[in-house]
Amino acid sequence: MAAPLRYALGLLVCCAIGSIYAPLIPAANLLFSALRHPDAWLSLSRDVQFLQALAATLTSTLAGVGGALVITLCAIATLWPSRRWRRLVSALPVMLAVPHIAFASGVLLLAGDGGWLYRLLPWLPPVSDRYGIGLGLTIAIKESAFLLWIAYAILNEGRLAEKVITLQSLGYGRGQCFRALVLRVVVPSLTLALTATLAWTLSTVDVALVIGPGNPPTLAVLAWQWLNQGDSIEQQKGALASLLLTALTACLMALGWLIWHRLRHRVFTPDGERRPTHYAVTGSLLAWSIPSAGILCVALLAAIASEAVPSMPTVIISLGLALGGSFFGAVICLLWLEWGLSRVTWLLYLPLVLPALPLAAGQYQLALIIQQDGTLLSVLWGHLLWIIPWMLFILSPAWQAIDPRAITLARTLGWSRSAIFRRVKCPQLIRPILAALGVGFSVSIAQYLPTLWLGAGRVATLTSEAVALSSSGIPRLLAAQALWQLLLPGAFFFLIALLMRITGRWRQGLR
Repeated sequence: MAAPLRYALGLLVCCAIGSIYAPLIPAANLLFSALRHPDAWLSLSRDVQFLQALAATLTSTLAGVGGALVITLCAIATLWPSRRWRRLVSALPVMLAVPHIAFASGVLLLAGDGGWLYRLLPWLPPVSDRYGIGLGLTIAIKESAFLLWIAYAILNEGRLAEKVITLQSLGYGRGQCFRALVLRVVVPSLTLALTATLAWTLSTVDVALVIGPGNPPTLAVLAWQWLNQGDSIEQQKGALASLLLTALTACLMALGWLIWHRLRHRVFTPDGERRPTHYAVTGSLLAWSIPSAGILCVALLAAIASEAVPSMPTVIISLGLALGGSFFGAVICLLWLEWGLSRVTWLLYLPLVLPALPLAAGQYQLALIIQQDGTLLSVLWGHLLWIIPWMLFILSPAWQAIDPRAITLARTLGWSRSAIFRRVKCPQLIRPILAALGVGFSVSIAQYLPTLWLGAGRVATLTSEAVALSSSGIPRLLAAQALWQLLLPGAFFFLIALLMRITGRWRQGLR
């Protein structure tokens, strides 16, 4: 019975993954079919909005990804390793728990045209500008928290810290130690996180709708508007714009690799000359601006929202989708790690490094074919395409770190593969599973494009309502929607942290 059960579970998990990742096929077909229509190319090149949208997209992307990387590296160079670094890391969840739309809504209400800061200092330019600089700076502050969190996991290695302390004891400054040792480790290890940040920044629609620029918008918003048109030429223009976003992702990744390939041979090598560090204050200010921005966002939304509350059905739908998505995502990820095809696991990370727009369009095409658009089940299915890669990102390292001696011992006792999975592997992964549940919950809450398209306007979530209210001119309702979008992941992360603490007390080996 063991072998048939193993094959059945393997086939079941492969079918589940195949059904979730099936939109990759119509997405690729949508992109490549547009190449065969020269009229669409001509119409795209002649569109009066195209060049300005492309310029705003490149500016906001370079400012967002480059700014996030600069803030991350400055914080590491200034604070790591020290007690201040540990305090900063412990404060990062304040920003990590803030969804992108909630943070963008707070920035809009603070620094937008007519916001609090604008009324106090009317000579300051508003955050919305035609080149997307304000959008890029907003993304840089938000994404730097994510990059710092990944860097914390990378730098949690004692030998590297010992080398840095040894080099500092010889009189070298922090900057010299950072360039000689830390930079060589951090930048290559951040490749996947930077790629995911780049792809998301290039194709973000919801944050660009909230922050701007407005007319013309970024290329992702323009492609989304064209794909929503009934005219076939406009839809082909949207597909070409999505293909261009994919090409830009690949080109910027290649450019970043070339820059690093050139610079890594020029990093500092200890040569006996000691140079003090002069940017400690700047690095500290940049580092502590991240949790401060999260606290300010929460306080601002709470002050503006006052007693306004969002629609309770919207809150319930968002909560149900997030709970369902995180639960099913965890089950599918664990089954895949045990019974899936490990050789193709890298393919499951494609939604993190590809622009979201063609993927959401592919999901919508499949939903129309099977006539399942406008249902909660189809929206939940759409969320899983992004939930699963992020949960695998958390679970895969923990899965690979399981002690193989415990598995060998269980096999000598005659335990079956399913028994080892349930009684040996899963108990060792309780804390990573809880962390992955929190990540899956927050990813589901933040989804906009799959909710909008697969829901066909009939499934309203906190994210979709916040984007709709960003141009309504009603700050109280926008703040209430954004605040609740922030409170749900915050409460869930608090519950996860509590469960981790209880689990650590009950099972001392998992502390």
